[in-house]
Amino acid sequence: MVLRKHIDDREFDKFVLNDDNETAVRTVGEVSGTIKPSGLNIGGLVTEQTINPTTWTALPLSPLANRNALAIQNQSGQEIKINYSSGQAGYVGMIIANGSERTYDITDAIVIYAKSSSSVVTINVEELA
Repeated sequence: MVLRKHIDDREFDKFVLNDDNETAVRTVGEVSGTIKPSGLNIGGLVTEQTINPTTWTALPLSPLANRNALAIQNQSGQEIKINYSSGQAGYVGMIIANGSERTYDITDAIVIYAKSSSSVVTINVEELA
């Protein structure tokens, strides 16, 4: 399709009438693959997770099936760190300060691990599917 010179004509060309005689946005080509909305579609789950300063703990220990979002809330009284590897030596990762929260658009196939800075604490993990 060649673009017309006048902007009003170009705006008009963006739209078509669909089979139900409704205005729709004109698209070119076909869409392939799996398309699914993000956010809460199936259900949610909140888990209180205990973590410690010596070993990395999966958040949560068993992920919610078909998860597409994860939130980690730290109201523990101390800093925690998260990482994508349980084999990471030391206290290395992304900081979630006390009183903070971090969110991810993430499937149940990806595991996030947490470690506390100095003592055993409990944090909240929310998952959406």
